[in-house]
Amino acid sequence: MYAFDRKSFDSTRDGSHHSVGPQPQFRVTLTFVLEDGIALWSAARARLLEDGETTDEMVHETIGPPEAPVFADCLAVLCDPATFLRSTPVPGCQPDDFWVDALPGLPDLPLLPTCSSRIAV
Repeated sequence: MYAFDRKSFDSTRDGSHHSVGPQPQFRVTLTFVLEDGIALWSAARARLLEDGETTDEMVHETIGPPEAPVFADCLAVLCDPATFLRSTPVPGCQPDDFWVDALPGLPDLPLLPTCSSRIAV
C-alpha cells in the first residue's frame, strides 16, 4: 500500500490544475457461505432470463447446467456491481474492478464446482 498525499491528487472543476499523483482505492469485501446451491443457481438463471433474449443454452454456458452449476459464476451474475450501482451509486466514487473467488472447502466435505470469475465494470 502506498501513502496517500491529498496535495498530489488535486484538481479544480474547470480543469485548470491537474496534478499527477496516486489515486486512492478501497476494497469492500463480502463473503458468502453457500447453503442452497439450487436456490443460488435458480436465482442466477432467473436474472439472466430477465432480458427476454437469453436462452437456456446461454444460461448453461454462463453458469452451468443445474446438475453441475458453477457457483462463482452464479454469484457474479447476482452481485454484479454495475447493476447495483446504477440504482444506488456511491457519491464521489467510480467502481474499478469486480471479481468472485471460490475459497477452498473444509476437510471431509464434498467439493463444490468452483471457478474464479472476473467482470470488468
